[in-house]
Amino acid sequence: MTVSGGASVSQAPPGDGGPDSAGDDAAPAESGRWGAHAWWIALAAGVLGASAVWLFLPRGRDIQAVWELPVKLLVFACLACGIALFPWPSRVPYWVLYAPFVFFVGYLFPRISGFYYLDGERAHGDSFYTHLYLLLYPGAVLTIAAAYRLGGGTPGRCLKVVFTGIAVIFSGFLDLMWYVVNPVGVPQEIDAPHINLITGGPISFGATVVFALAHIPIIVGFNLLPLDRWIGRLLGIGRVRT
Repeated sequence: MTVSGGASVSQAPPGDGGPDSAGDDAAPAESGRWGAHAWWIALAAGVLGASAVWLFLPRGRDIQAVWELPVKLLVFACLACGIALFPWPSRVPYWVLYAPFVFFVGYLFPRISGFYYLDGERAHGDSFYTHLYLLLYPGAVLTIAAAYRLGGGTPGRCLKVVFTGIAVIFSGFLDLMWYVVNPVGVPQEIDAPHINLITGGPISFGATVVFALAHIPIIVGFNLLPLDRWIGRLLGIGRVRT
């Protein structure tokens, strides 16, 4: 059976023994027509949302409203779904992944390094934070996910790559390691806006360690979910074999 874009749906070969392998050969659902359009709808929503975030939302480290972070995460999730659900990975030439390199080297890296070499007073300012953490890191995660998908990775595992990459940075691991790898003393409290949103304010260094460790079972649990089976049933296309 063939779905939109030429990808074939067939019984999945034995996988690595994980949850994604079990039951992935389930019969396609009858409502598979709309599923073929899910990738570009998600991608279009992500692109429009990212443009709106860049143009209309405040940029910087501080979170001025509780809804700001969920909105940004929703936009990122749309982009991730657009990449993970892309139906024709085998038809896309590998050189399309050169585009992120052009964006990184042609804009992000020179802009970030410019804060250090030309405007040291802004090295810890909002613009620096925006380019480093709100553009560079998410861009790197999406690039890795796109490379995995175009290389034949399944949609579910592609989403697991994205989720793990974002969960690691939101876990507080980066905030802890900043004081470990840099020649600075360990503070009594860590003031990280994305942590404050959950805890209600700055927490101690030890509590941040616990906060970071608490993300391990979340990451492990998410990676054990049979996402490919669920995606196949939700979109009504079974497992897409690339």
